[in-house]
Amino acid sequence: MAEAKVFPMNAFVSVLRGEAADQTQLDMLAYITQAESVDADVAPVAQALSKAWIYEQEPGLTKYAEGDIAKLGNQVKIEALPEGEATRAQAVLDILAGLKEENAALKAEVEKLNAEKDELAAKISPLEAQVKTVEAQNAAGEQKVTMASSKLDEMTKKLNDLMAEVDKVKSQGVVVAGVAGEGAAAEGGDAMSTGPEVGGEPEADFGLGGDAFGGDSW
Repeated sequence: MAEAKVFPMNAFVSVLRGEAADQTQLDMLAYITQAESVDADVAPVAQALSKAWIYEQEPGLTKYAEGDIAKLGNQVKIEALPEGEATRAQAVLDILAGLKEENAALKAEVEKLNAEKDELAAKISPLEAQVKTVEAQNAAGEQKVTMASSKLDEMTKKLNDLMAEVDKVKSQGVVVAGVAGEGAAAEGGDAMSTGPEVGGEPEADFGLGGDAFGGDSW
C-alpha cells in the first residue's frame, strides 16, 4: 500500500460531496485509485470509488459531507486503495478512458463526414439548379410541341374539310353540265322537226302561190 498522503480539506470534502473536480481534487483521486492520472470526464466514477473507500475507513466522515467542515481542519491525510482494489479501480478507469477515446474518434469522424456532406451539398446545389432549369425548358418545349401538334391537327382537319367541299363542287358541276347538254340537244331536235321539209315532189307554184308561168306576166 502506498504511503498516506496529505491533501487540502476542501478537496477532500469536494470529493465527498461529488462536486466538480479541480486539479487538486483530480490529483487526490489519482492518488487514491493509484491511476497515472484522472481527467474531469472520468472524475465522477473516481469520486464514487474514492468515497466508498473513505467511508469504509472513516464512517464518521459521512456526516461532514453535507455539514460544517471547519472542525475537520485545513488538511487531511488519506491512504490509497489497497493493491487489489486499486487494480480493479484502474481497470474501470481504463475502460472509461478507452470509451472516451472512441467517442472522440467518432466525433472527429462525424465532423469529417459533415464537412464532406457540406462540400457535396455545395457542389450539388448548382447542379440541382441546372436540372430544374433543364426540366423547365423541357416542359416548355413539350408544351410548344403539344400546341404545334394541336394546330397541325386543326389545319389538317380544315384541309380535309376543304378538299371534301372541292370534291362536292366538282361532282355537282359535272351533273349540271350533263343536264345542260341534254337540254340543248332537245331544243335542237325540236327546231329540226319544225323546219322546212325537204325532198319529195316540188309544188306546182314552187311555194310562191299561183301559176308561175300563167297569166300575162310574161
